[in-house]
Amino acid sequence: MQSNERFVQAVSELDTLLSELQDGKIKLAVSLKEVSMLHSLQNKLQEFKLLNSIYAFDSRIKSQLRKSATQNLQVQDDLCYAINQEIQQYMIKFEQLEKIILYILNQTLNKECMLEILKSIGQITLGVQNFVILDFVDQLHVVSTNKIENAERLYDILKGNEPKEWIHELDTYFQGQFGFKNAQVIRTMHQRNSNCIIIYEKNNNYLPQDKSQLKQLSDQILAFAYDYIQGIYNKETMICSVRAINQFLIINAPNICQTIIKDQIQQKYNTKCEIINSKTKSVDDSFAITDDFSQCYIPVGYNGKKSFYINIQNPAIDLITFSDYLQQLWQRFHHQLREQKNREFLQQIIEVSNPSKLVMGVDLDFNIVYQSSSIPSLWKFMDLSQQSINQYQNLSNVKMDLLYKNMIIASLEDVKQSKKGALDAGQIVFNDKSVDVAIYVKKDEANEIGQFYIVFDQPKKRYESQRQSKSDVKSHELAQEALHLLKLDKMEKACTSLKELMNLTLTVDEMLDLLREKEVLNVQEMDTISDDIKQSYVLEYFRTDNQPQQYRRQTIQDIIQDTPFQTKTLIQEQQLINAKKLDAFLLRQDDIDKLSDWSFDICVYKDNQIHYTWALFHILNFLDFFQIQKEPFFQFLVILEDRYNYRKNPYHNYEHGFTVAHACFYMIKNKLLDRYLDTTEQFAALLSSLCHDVDHTGRTNGFEVARMSKLAIRYNDESVLENHHVSMTFKIIQKDKYNILNNLSQEQFIKVRKFMVTNILATDMKKHFEIMGLMDLKYKSEELTREEDKKLISGFIVHACDLTQATKVFRISSQWSQRIQNEFDNQVEEERLLSLPVTQHLICQNLPKQELSFIKAIIKPLYELTNLVLSKGLKEVVENIERNQKEWEKQLK
Repeated sequence: MQSNERFVQAVSELDTLLSELQDGKIKLAVSLKEVSMLHSLQNKLQEFKLLNSIYAFDSRIKSQLRKSATQNLQVQDDLCYAINQEIQQYMIKFEQLEKIILYILNQTLNKECMLEILKSIGQITLGVQNFVILDFVDQLHVVSTNKIENAERLYDILKGNEPKEWIHELDTYFQGQFGFKNAQVIRTMHQRNSNCIIIYEKNNNYLPQDKSQLKQLSDQILAFAYDYIQGIYNKETMICSVRAINQFLIINAPNICQTIIKDQIQQKYNTKCEIINSKTKSVDDSFAITDDFSQCYIPVGYNGKKSFYINIQNPAIDLITFSDYLQQLWQRFHHQLREQKNREFLQQIIEVSNPSKLVMGVDLDFNIVYQSSSIPSLWKFMDLSQQSINQYQNLSNVKMDLLYKNMIIASLEDVKQSKKGALDAGQIVFNDKSVDVAIYVKKDEANEIGQFYIVFDQPKKRYESQRQSKSDVKSHELAQEALHLLKLDKMEKACTSLKELMNLTLTVDEMLDLLREKEVLNVQEMDTISDDIKQSYVLEYFRTDNQPQQYRRQTIQDIIQDTPFQTKTLIQEQQLINAKKLDAFLLRQDDIDKLSDWSFDICVYKDNQIHYTWALFHILNFLDFFQIQKEPFFQFLVILEDRYNYRKNPYHNYEHGFTVAHACFYMIKNKLLDRYLDTTEQFAALLSSLCHDVDHTGRTNGFEVARMSKLAIRYNDESVLENHHVSMTFKIIQKDKYNILNNLSQEQFIKVRKFMVTNILATDMKKHFEIMGLMDLKYKSEELTREEDKKLISGFIVHACDLTQATKVFRISSQWSQRIQNEFDNQVEEERLLSLPVTQHLICQNLPKQELSFIKAIIKPLYELTNLVLSKGLKEVVENIERNQKEWEKQLK
C-alpha cells in the first residue's frame, strides 16, 4: 500500500473511532488525557493529509503550485516585505504617542506647542499633518494646522446644506487652499450638538470602518482642537486623550493588520482577496484549494486557535511558504501587541500606587521613554524642557547637575552589567531636602533586561534620610532610655539617647524642633496657669513668648483628645479603591459645560461631589501650576467633606462649601478677577471659598458667644466661627496626608495663607456693611493697586460668593432659603432648651417676606457693586436676583 493511501486510511479510521465514541456507539475506558491525545493525533494526521495531498508523486496541486510559484517567487518576497513594513509602521504609532506624552509633561504649553501636538496627532490618526476641523451651529469655528484664508466662505458653503450638495465645492476649495487633491471628510456631532467636520487629504492610512469606533477617534481629535481654541492647556486632560487614542489603536490593531494583509495581496497580485472571520467559515479547518484552482483559503491563527481565513482568488503563490510566513507574522504581531498592553498596565500600576513619586522609564540606550508625571517646579536640579515631540531625550543630554547625572548613569551601567533586579542609586540633595533615587529593571521572557525604571522618591527633610539602623537589642535599649528620660523631663539626656539611636548630628535645640515636628512632644504652660484654663481649648493659645516652657511626652490619649480628626476610623473606612480614585480624577465630556453654568446645582450629584470639586481646580490648571499631587488632594477632599457633614447641618454643609467655591470658579474661569488678582491670589480665593465654613456648628456667632462655648472663649467672641474655620483648614493641611500645599514655595505659601485668613474672616456677616463701604469707596477712587487693596478685593469676592445661593435660579434658590431657615429653627429650639435669650430675627413668621427683605437689604446691593467691580461680568447674576425678587413678591401676595 502506498504512503498516501495509508495516511488517508489512518485518518478515516481515527475519525470513525472518535465519532462513534462521541455518539456513544462504543464505550471505552479512557481518561480525559487519553482522549486529548487522540484529538492531538487527529490534528497531526490532518496536517499529514494536507502535506500528502500536495507533495504526493501524482499530486495535481503540487504541479500547479510549482508552476505558479517559480514565476512569482520575487513578487511573493516583495509582498511579505510590504506587509511587514506596513504593520511595523502601525506599531511605531505607539512610540509616537509616548513621545507626545513626554512632550506634554515637560513643556510649558502654549499655542505653538498645541499646534505641534495637533499635527502629530493628525499624523498618527489620519496619516497627515495638515487637516482642518470645522465646528458650526450659529457661527463657524475653524481649527487648522495650516494658514487658512476666507474662512467666511466655508460657512457659506456649509450653512443649511447636506453633505452631498457641498462636498464637491469643498474639494475645490481645499484643493486651492491646501493643495488637497482628494479631500476626505469625517462628520460627527460634538457634545454641544454642534456639527463637527474633520477634513484631510485622503491617503493610505487605515481607519476603522465602524462608525462608533470612528466617532471615538474623532472625539479625541476634537478634544485637542477645543483646548486649542479656548486656550486651555491642561496636561492631565491632554494625556488622557492621548491614552484614549492609544487604547483605540490597540483595540483596532487586529482588524487593521488583517486589512493591511488583504490590501497588499490585492495590490501585488491584482486579484481579489477577502478576510473571513473564523467563526463564520464552514469549510474544513485546514486550508484548502478548490478543484478548479480558482481560489484558496489560508487559516491564520495564534496559539493553536484560528483567528481568521484569507480567501485569495486565482492564487499565484507558494501556499506552504506564504502560510508559514503569515503564521510567524501573526505570532510576532500578537507578541508586540501583548507587550504594549502589558506596558500600559504597568504604567497604570506605577501611577496609581506611587502618586507621590516620580518614575522614569529608560531603555537600554538610556533614552527616557516614560515618565509618570511632570518634574515638580521646586526640583531645580533637573530640567527636561528640551524634550522634542519627535524623539526621545537621552539621559546624557538632560539638563541636570553633573554630579547627580553621573551618579544615575553609573548606577544604570552597574545594573546593566551585573543584571541585578534593583539598586539604590544614591541621594540627590537640594535646599534643605533630599530625594532618594532607586533603579529597578524590567526583564523580558528570556530573562534579559528590557528596560530600566528610575524612581525618585518624595522629597524628605535631610535628617530623615540620615538614619542608620543599629542592632535590635541596642535600639530597644536606647529607645527605652529615651522614653524614660522624656517622662522625667530630662530633655538634654533624652536628646543624647535619641541622637545615638537615630545616628543624627543635631544640637539639642534642633532635636527638640524635630521632636515637636514629629508630635512626640507637646508644649505645656507652667503651673502658674489656672486649672479652669487648662481644661479648655484656649490653653494652646494662652502661652506668651516671655513665659518659660517645659516639655512633657505626649501620650496616646493626649493625641486622641487634641486631634481635630475624631473620625479618623471613619475616614480610613472611606478610603476608595484605586479605580474609584481614577474615576474621580477623570474629566468627563460635559463637565466644563455643566460647571460653566452659574446655577449649577451640586445637590443633584451627591455621589460625584469630590469629582466636581476636583474639576474646579483641574479646569483652572491650579493642580498642575502648584504641583498638587492626586493622592493628598483626594484625601484632603475626603476629610474636608467629613468635617463639613458629620454634624448633618441643613445649610452649612459640604454642598454649601462647594457652591461658594463654584461661584468663585465661575469668576476666575471667565477672567473677571484677572484685573485685580494674580494666579496665586486667585487660587487662594478658590481654596478659601471651599473651606470657608468647614466644621461649622450649625449655629450663629451670637449663639456661641451667648453660651460661652469653647470656641467663643478661644477667639474672644470675635468672628468666632470664621476664626475656627481658618484654624481647622490649616490643622488639616498641616498633616502630611492632607498637605496639598506641600510643593508651594515659601513665598507662595505665605501669600496663600495670608489671603486665606483675610478671605475667610471676611465672611463674617457682622463685617458686611464695613466691607461694602470700603469697597465702594476704593472702587470709586480707583485705588485698587496696593497689596492691602488686593486683600480687600479678595475678601469682598469670597464674601459675595458666600451669599451666592440667593442668586441662583429660583428653583434652586428657594430650596437653599428653606435650608437656612431649618437651621435657624434648630438654633431657636436649642436656645429655648438652654434658657438662652432667643434670637428673635431668626424666628420665621413669613418666609417670602423674610427673603424679600434679605434680597433688598443685602443681596441686591452686594451683587450690583460686585458686577460693577468685575466690569459688568455678572449681568446674568443680577438678572437672576431681579427674577427671584419678583417670584417672592408673587408668593407674598
